[in-house]
Amino acid sequence: MVEYSSDKTLPMFYNELDTSNLRYVIYARKSTVDEQRQQRSIPDQIRDCQKLAAQLQLHVIGPAFTEKKSAKKPNQRPVFRQILNDIKAGKYDGIIAWHPDRLARNMLEGGEIIHMVDTEEIKDLKFCMHHFTQDANGKMLLGMAFVLSKQYTDHLSESVERGVKNRFRE
Repeated sequence: MVEYSSDKTLPMFYNELDTSNLRYVIYARKSTVDEQRQQRSIPDQIRDCQKLAAQLQLHVIGPAFTEKKSAKKPNQRPVFRQILNDIKAGKYDGIIAWHPDRLARNMLEGGEIIHMVDTEEIKDLKFCMHHFTQDANGKMLLGMAFVLSKQYTDHLSESVERGVKNRFRE
């Protein structure tokens, strides 16, 4: 049976979360520490996240958190880990990021994020390039975004390795 909103016109899952009392943090990440590569990546992500926060009238706490680390392997990003710990401690309620792949490209951290949403430690996630909802379908699509991000990095590693081997043979 579908539960309907108070106005009886839309199912409950269509109602947007009340974000007026939520505290968000912006997280931006690029995969490389090389200053010559992806130079605009972090500033562009922050600008887009700030624009989204302004449009949605979200309360952002402090400056954006940034990191120049790969998310391919879990537990390699101290800034990201601190954000999750701060959410668990009640300092923030949600995260704003450009895309889910900025948060996780591995299944351990992706699963942790989904678990934190399930247990309502993370109250909300907002993305510039992905729409997240708190319902079962929203969590499924978030999980799929994490799986696709993992597949992308695994495939990229395979392609680079193949190229290096072939170059060595030549």
